[in-house]
Amino acid sequence: MKDVLAVIFGGKSVEHDISIITAMQVLKNLSPSYNTLPVYIHPDGKWYIADNLDRAETFLNFEKNVVKKKQVTPVLGKPYLVVESGGKYKKHIKVDCALLCTHGRNGEDGTLQGVLDLCFIPYTSCSTLSSAICMDKAIAKRIMRSYKIATPKFVDFYASEYKKNKFQILSKVNKDLSFPLIVKPASLGSSVGISICEDIDALSSHIENAIVYDGKVIIEEFISGAKEYCVAVTKINGNYLASNVQEVHKGDIYTFEDKYLNKKENLIANIAPAFENKLKKLAKFVYRALECDGIVRIDFLSSEDDKIFVNELNTIPGSLAFNLFDSPFRDLLDIIILEAKDKFEERQKEVYKFNSRAIESYVKIMKQNKYAK
Repeated sequence: MKDVLAVIFGGKSVEHDISIITAMQVLKNLSPSYNTLPVYIHPDGKWYIADNLDRAETFLNFEKNVVKKKQVTPVLGKPYLVVESGGKYKKHIKVDCALLCTHGRNGEDGTLQGVLDLCFIPYTSCSTLSSAICMDKAIAKRIMRSYKIATPKFVDFYASEYKKNKFQILSKVNKDLSFPLIVKPASLGSSVGISICEDIDALSSHIENAIVYDGKVIIEEFISGAKEYCVAVTKINGNYLASNVQEVHKGDIYTFEDKYLNKKENLIANIAPAFENKLKKLAKFVYRALECDGIVRIDFLSSEDDKIFVNELNTIPGSLAFNLFDSPFRDLLDIIILEAKDKFEERQKEVYKFNSRAIESYVKIMKQNKYAK
């Protein structure tokens, strides 16, 4: 009997549409050895299955185009999705593994991973902890610093702090960092809400633009003249595999349009083997340091004086970064599914029950305590 593979995509995220595109690519390349179940998370947060979730045209007008839509809900404590029928939940679908195509908040930040952990469903991405850490650029950078991994200087703060102490924060940024600066939402991807700030006079408006998308902002020094590279890393039988190195051709910043809307040329870099190997080695080190799983893309900056900085990590990259690998996409999908199942099986061997006799002792003490209610 074929394993049921839930391909989960969509989500309550500004990267919702990109997630759909990733899922369409995945669904076209999966091996027929799986019983594939597309699971779409609507922008309102509800989960659905339907007959035509494998067609991009469905999402041009979801409510009009969807065929035989049914809401599903994960079951805590069991690897099942329960299906709504006539306002009642009756049918159960057992899920053997979840292939995650979700990008951004509520799908890449550990929240979805936590739900799947509670349902005992293996999944093809970083753990709840690693996903949450990597999603928050400031936290990820602090951990990288502890490993002596170079990353651009930064200042971060919450929107609530900025509203209360605006001038103190502007003063700190001006004191600690050198212009020009990159202003980013701390926990978003796809270059949404990112801008370049040239001077202190414009900083406030750039921060307010980022706050629209996230309650936390990170401001980094802009490395003028830097080249940008990316490398994807995954695991095979516990060994780390780095992809080809891609050089990103862009303007001052790599915009949402550059990533997803503009026509691309073949960008696999023609670079010196020594430099390529250095990037691959560093990518594997970062992947391991942040305890990643699945396919993760690491973005690098190389300054004019050849210093390498880690810019950020994408724990569920667009298209799962399949274009960076020489291996066929189907093979990569098989690898991350197998790795997810193996990791899950290893975790199930851990002891989850410990007879401490604590409750027995507590009951005894309470019986002896005349003041206990």
